[in-house]
Amino acid sequence: MDNRRKWILLGLVSFSFLSIVLTFIFNREAPPVSALEIPQSTKDFFRKLSDLGHVKFDFVDSIDIGDFNNDNDYSSDFTELGDENFIVYYRNGGNEEKRAKQTLHYANEAIPELAAFFGKYYYAKDAKKRKLPIYLAVSEDDFSAISKKICGKSVEWAAGLTYNTYTTNGDKMCMGIVLNYNVQDGEPNDLKKVVFHEMAHYNHFQCMDLLKKNKYLNWEVEGLASFFANDWNKTIPTGTDITDYSLQKDPANYVDSYWMGYHAFGLAREIGQLSDILQKSYSESLMEAIPQQAGCSMSAYDNQWRAHCKRVLNSQ
Repeated sequence: MDNRRKWILLGLVSFSFLSIVLTFIFNREAPPVSALEIPQSTKDFFRKLSDLGHVKFDFVDSIDIGDFNNDNDYSSDFTELGDENFIVYYRNGGNEEKRAKQTLHYANEAIPELAAFFGKYYYAKDAKKRKLPIYLAVSEDDFSAISKKICGKSVEWAAGLTYNTYTTNGDKMCMGIVLNYNVQDGEPNDLKKVVFHEMAHYNHFQCMDLLKKNKYLNWEVEGLASFFANDWNKTIPTGTDITDYSLQKDPANYVDSYWMGYHAFGLAREIGQLSDILQKSYSESLMEAIPQQAGCSMSAYDNQWRAHCKRVLNSQ
């Protein structure tokens, strides 16, 4: 009986040792497990961005599954126009019904382009069946009132605002996009360009994994949306000394983030690496994604970007 127990004990020890060895072999190349909660540094960045720009963020402990449907949208005194992916909320009167129809048209027009650009478009079925709400303001006061009702914040100068909510475990919900009263076809704040810009914000943050990605830049957020929309932010302010700027840090003036990022992604497309850089950037810092895909150091890419911007500035 003693010998039998010895053999059983020896077998158990051998099996345990073999299990440890096999676990090490099969997992030594596995990626590290991501954080279980969004890091505080990420929350701090997006809260600061909320104060500066026209992308707004809120972080909550949890979102009930019922909150993802559109029953709780702010819909008082609005008329609705929608389809399987969007609800456009607009006020009756004037040109608003026509503007709502154009908004819905542009939103659907953006979908295949967003899918090609980002690698995926997040339809309602991908966002827990939530249709993307788009609100049309009819005055500056209305823009402020709608924005504050949806998420408690407004930026009067913005052409549009996109409101995102995240839970600490990474769930995401877009509360909606609000377009200012002066966003119209043929106006300086062109309706199609603003719809494309704000929907790029929506889709970009659906793509990003805030549990893994640990470094963000303002020019990444605003420049990417501007580049996708091919909007007016491509223009570099006259008299800009490009040598004063670097992609490795955000500019002192937030507005410079738009053209900086526009041309950072323009350079990525020029060298044929835009798609690969974007895919990496959803879970990694651009300071890591760019060198990996561009095949050069970040400092070298920075120098290429400055030369690119100087050429653009000279041709404007």
